Amino acid sequence: MKFTPKDKLILFELFQDARQSNFKIAKELKIPEKTVNHRIKEMIKSGIIKKFSININYQKLGYNRHSIYLDLKKTHVKRVDDKIKKILKIPEISCCYYLHEISEWKLYVSIWTKTIGEYDDIQTKILSILKEDVINYVSFQSVRSYTYLSRLLNPKKKARCDVKEGLDCITLSNDEKKLIDILREDSRKPLLEISKSLGVHTDTVKRKLKKLKDSEIIQRFYPLVDLSKIDVKEYTFICRLNSAEDEKIQSFIKWARGNPHFVVIIKAVGWVNLYYAFQVRNNEEFKKIRSEIQKMIGDITLKEFRIEVEDIMK
Repeated sequence: MKFTPKDKLILFELFQDARQSNFKIAKELKIPEKTVNHRIKEMIKSGIIKKFSININYQKLGYNRHSIYLDLKKTHVKRVDDKIKKILKIPEISCCYYLHEISEWKLYVSIWTKTIGEYDDIQTKILSILKEDVINYVSFQSVRSYTYLSRLLNPKKKARCDVKEGLDCITLSNDEKKLIDILREDSRKPLLEISKSLGVHTDTVKRKLKKLKDSEIIQRFYPLVDLSKIDVKEYTFICRLNSAEDEKIQSFIKWARGNPHFVVIIKAVGWVNLYYAFQVRNNEEFKKIRSEIQKMIGDITLKEFRIEVEDIMK
C-alpha cells in the first residue's frame, strides 16, 4: 500500500494513544471515521503496524532499568543462539535484541531489578551462560528518560512525552499483572475480550485500566511500526561523555527534547552515560542532526557507539 499523508496523521494519533477510538481520531483529524477504520486495517495488513503494545513504567513498581551491550564471537552461531534462549528465560529481562554488524556490540539486554545486588546477580548469570563467547561488554543504569516516539509524522502538533525518573513502590494484584500481559500483546484489545480473558466484568477492567493509567504504570498505548515502510530511518547512539561537563550535557538534552527528530533521550550512570535515538527522512537530515550533535557535545564525547537492531528476541 502507499503510505499517504492521512496515514501519517492517523499513525501519529495512534502513537499518542492507541486505545482511543477511531471515532475520536476521525474527529481530531476532521476526516470520516470510515476512512480511519480502513486506513488502520490497511496499515496492519501491509505490515506497517506490526502490533499494538504498551510502554510500562517499571520504576513506579520500584524497579531500576539496567542495560548491557555485549560483543560476541562470530563462531558457533547455533551455540550462541541456544545460550540466548536460556537468557530469555530469566524473568527480570524485559527485552533482548540482536544488533546489526555495523554495531561494535552484538547483543543488547534490558534488565529491571529493585537493587544493585539483584542486578549484579543477573549480570553474572548472563555472563556465566555466554562464557567464552563474550569478547567484551558495557553496562549502565538509566537515571532519567524521555520517550516521544515518532514526532516526525506530525511535527506541527505537540507529541506526548513519557518521562521515567525516580522510584515508587506500587504493588499490583494478579489480575493487574495479567491485564498488563494482555495489553503488552495487544493494547487495542476490546474490553469485552479482556474481561473474558480475566474472568471479570468489563467495569472491573475499566477500573483496573484507569488505575494503571492514572498511576502512570502504563504510560502509553502505542503501535509497533516497521519504519522502513514509512520512509523513516532511526539512528541510535550510546555515548561516554565527560561527566564533569554537566552543563553541556543538560543543554544537549534540552535541545534534543525540543527537536522533533529525537524519539528517545536517556541520561544514565555507568560506563555509558547518554543514550539517544533520532529519526530522519533522508541523508541530508541525518548529516544536519549529526553536525548539530557534534557542535554541542563533540568536544566532551570520550567514546561513541552506533547501535542498530537486527532482530528482536524479546
